[in-house]
Amino acid sequence: MLPDGRPSVTDDLELALLLADEASAIALDRFTEGVSSRQKADGSAVTDADVEIERRLTAALASERPGDAVLGEELGGVPGAARRWIIDPIDGTRNFIAGRADWGVHIALEDDGEIVVGVVTRPVLATRWWAGRTVGAFVGSATNAGEPAPLHVSSQDSLAAARVSGWLVDGDPRKDRLRSLPGWVEPVDLDSIMHVAEGRLDALVDGTASEIWDRAPLVVLVEEAGGSYQDHTGGRSLDLPGGLFTNGRIDAELGMFLMA
Repeated sequence: MLPDGRPSVTDDLELALLLADEASAIALDRFTEGVSSRQKADGSAVTDADVEIERRLTAALASERPGDAVLGEELGGVPGAARRWIIDPIDGTRNFIAGRADWGVHIALEDDGEIVVGVVTRPVLATRWWAGRTVGAFVGSATNAGEPAPLHVSSQDSLAAARVSGWLVDGDPRKDRLRSLPGWVEPVDLDSIMHVAEGRLDALVDGTASEIWDRAPLVVLVEEAGGSYQDHTGGRSLDLPGGLFTNGRIDAELGMFLMA
């Protein structure tokens, strides 16, 4: 706790990790037993696990952080002060339903407009990534086996030699432009942004994510690993669709290339 009684970033990160563990356990149980799903009004899928996880985490936050706001993908929001917890109970729901391993829990804390805590899990692989503002970014085992490894972005400073990936819809002019780069890497799973934080990619252009819970924990993960996040206007808003995650060294060159 801070001297004024408020929780520190470390306190909040510890809570976020506990919440992620609880959410991952619920999701894994449902994943093993069989997933029941239905279609939402917007055409996306939701499972019973999504709803149960969000209810459980919202209740836990009401107890552990009374007064904090909560924003979840499935159940909407709980109003509160400038501190807001952002929850995506199962990111990659279609993969979850299909029995693939590429899904997980997203938890983030926004404090006065800044994402200060982020956790992303891959329960099937017993892996999680986490970060706290000024604390650093890490990857490790969800079972606490072994020491977590600190995350560091790459040192590549030339777009011509950079490894760049992107999630872009057909018809987006940036798609063909990016694919013309010598270091273009076809995205293969949801972990591509974590690959930027790990230094395995130098940049990822996200033209598909539209909701704040899709990106919130990823912003602090990449930035605490030494990289940067921009929205499509060059700012850092999470309320705008898409975004650009980089190692922080090729931003200007990549931005000019995308606008050419």
